[in-house]
Amino acid sequence: MKRISILLLLYFLIPQFANAQVEYVEVGSEILNQRREIKIQLPRNYESSEKSYPVIVVLDGDYMFEPFAGNVDYLSYWEIIPEAFVVGINQVGYREEDGFLSEDELPISSGADFFEFIGYEVLKFMDDNYRTSPFAVIAGIDLMANYSNFYLLKENPLFRGYISLSPDLTPLMPSRIQNKVSKIEQKIWYYLATGEDDIPVLKKEIEQLDELLAKVENPNFTYQFDVFDKASHFSLVANAIPDALNTIFKVYRPISDNEYQDELLKSENPVVYLEDKYFLISELYAIEIPIRVTDFLMVADAIEENENWEAYKDLSRLAKKESPETVLSTYFEGRYYQEIGKPKKAIKAYQGGYGLKSAGYLNSDTLLEKADELKRIFGY
Repeated sequence: MKRISILLLLYFLIPQFANAQVEYVEVGSEILNQRREIKIQLPRNYESSEKSYPVIVVLDGDYMFEPFAGNVDYLSYWEIIPEAFVVGINQVGYREEDGFLSEDELPISSGADFFEFIGYEVLKFMDDNYRTSPFAVIAGIDLMANYSNFYLLKENPLFRGYISLSPDLTPLMPSRIQNKVSKIEQKIWYYLATGEDDIPVLKKEIEQLDELLAKVENPNFTYQFDVFDKASHFSLVANAIPDALNTIFKVYRPISDNEYQDELLKSENPVVYLEDKYFLISELYAIEIPIRVTDFLMVADAIEENENWEAYKDLSRLAKKESPETVLSTYFEGRYYQEIGKPKKAIKAYQGGYGLKSAGYLNSDTLLEKADELKRIFGY
């Protein structure tokens, strides 16, 4: 009876995890001359959409896949990062062979085969069987974090994002990375992390790499380095993964308070800044998403703070194009006319919001109240 109860409990719990959509696949490799297991977490809404999604390749997938998969699913649910495939490469029994390097610190023999296996077979398998976008990320820890850098050193880097968690760096690697990213002509995101209680020899090498990368002045290179308090070699992973994903997908997320202060407020034209942000999202990730209401309202806040009333005209036009069913366009138009001293036109604009859908804290009642207030002030 107890066994039946446990089975029933599992039956009712399973649907809660159905959104994870994890598939376990064996990929037949002609390069490795063997079959290798990979784990694939599909985007939460993959089956109900026709969109394409970025790919995040996780080395040491036998123990690194689940932490990445959970964070990607959680952060994409809240639209902090885009939905994405997470592909874990299981390396149990093969790790040393997979990372095999020559004396001049380059992949050879089994190490070179594994390099080609990921580049030519795993990614091809994903492209052939799933709706993937061109934006790909690779992540690894210690030995495999160092190894992942070889994709960056290619003439045309295979991945756009690199997550390097406590890498076990070979001596030549730091200068090789610095030389590469100093001259790179495509946009690359690089995340590096260590912990306060990391393995001392690794930590020293990582800090030396940070010194080199911090000096790089290339607008195509986005770099973030974290040192986590009281974190060991393995515990730092829990802290680093969400920070890494936030760094790699910084462009995608809604405008944050920091972005508002550091970039939006300082932009010459906040509306152009907003348009450029979503154009870059489309270009980088091959994802078309409507401009978020929260981002519209952030731009409106910047206009108010800088008293840049003319920008409200452009924001109203953009809102009419992107979100015509909401009160956004009429509200922005009303604010423009109100601030330039044309109350009659402002009243008319606010009244135009009647019956339109709410947007954030704005609704048609709010707009009608603003129209009534202007009528009282000016005696209309």
